[in-house]
Amino acid sequence: MIYSEGKVTIEVPDSEKLLKKNEVFLNENKKLDRDLHVILINSLDWKAKSFLDLMAASGIRAIRLAKETKSFNRIVMNDIKKTAYDNMKLNAERNKIKAEFYNKSSQDLFCELRESFDNIDVDPFGSPVYFIRDAVQHVEKEGILSITSTDTGCLSGSFPTACARRYHSKSYLSEFYYESGLRILAKSAIEEASIYDTALVPIFSHAIGHYFRIYFKKIRGAKQTDNLLKNIQSISYCPYCLHREIGSAKICPNCKKNTTIIGPLFTGKIFDDKLLTNMISQNSEYTELLKRMQEENKIDIPWHYTTDRVSRVYKLTEPPITKLPYARTHINAKGFKTKDSIKEIVEKFKKLQ
Repeated sequence: MIYSEGKVTIEVPDSEKLLKKNEVFLNENKKLDRDLHVILINSLDWKAKSFLDLMAASGIRAIRLAKETKSFNRIVMNDIKKTAYDNMKLNAERNKIKAEFYNKSSQDLFCELRESFDNIDVDPFGSPVYFIRDAVQHVEKEGILSITSTDTGCLSGSFPTACARRYHSKSYLSEFYYESGLRILAKSAIEEASIYDTALVPIFSHAIGHYFRIYFKKIRGAKQTDNLLKNIQSISYCPYCLHREIGSAKICPNCKKNTTIIGPLFTGKIFDDKLLTNMISQNSEYTELLKRMQEENKIDIPWHYTTDRVSRVYKLTEPPITKLPYARTHINAKGFKTKDSIKEIVEKFKKLQ
């Protein structure tokens, strides 16, 4: 199959054959992810010179970054599967891209290379947490570690026991379950890196479709790491009246019923303001999406509300979200962020009845 995206054209094996072999070379639904990666690299205040794609598959991400950014004079692609290794080499040659190719496990690759990169991308099938300790040690100082997780059901509350086992956090199916899942993933990566006195500071994130994506800036130092770890906390959430707060209160102060504790998770900002401004200035097809991210980033809270959930709990007619004086979130079309209490939110809903 011939597939074109951005400024590249690649060839991938027939999808039915891949499914039978349980191998995936190309996820067409992640075009947005790759587009945003290109925009992000072109928006940095510094020039990233080296890129490692740890699970390159067809190689489309690395090839696009090589052709569509002004960065990266060194591209390294790796995949443990021989068929993927052969395919990425073919696609790089088709697009006239010079790169280094490896057919190794991530551990074997890092043992062989013993060097650092300005951007390492970790995009496995499932959870990336198993690869973070090795990867973070090979990211340059103030470089970028970008990770993807398709483990959304576990992180978002569908499989809380698995989440507790893999991420040492409690997930829960609240109305902001995708945001809490994204923040549990961030927390897990931050904790893994902290072992090496390294702070992984989130600079850009998104939870769109069936995956989570986070870009971290690596900062060395115990003090910086300790300051970042202060943002790892839990949320006390009341499913009855929708009150929520940072902490582990077991009784809701609003309705006096039992709460559910979500987390621990990362409660700090998941976007860098300046980077978002630079990305918006690229005038891409994602400008409106990026502006919404910028809007939600101004409300420094680790959750959002949704119009349908508030309306259902309080037996109100659901108002158009555009009528509410709140910041919207990119995660949910009905989601909004505000520091108003649930009582204040309900009063605003009632005025729109």
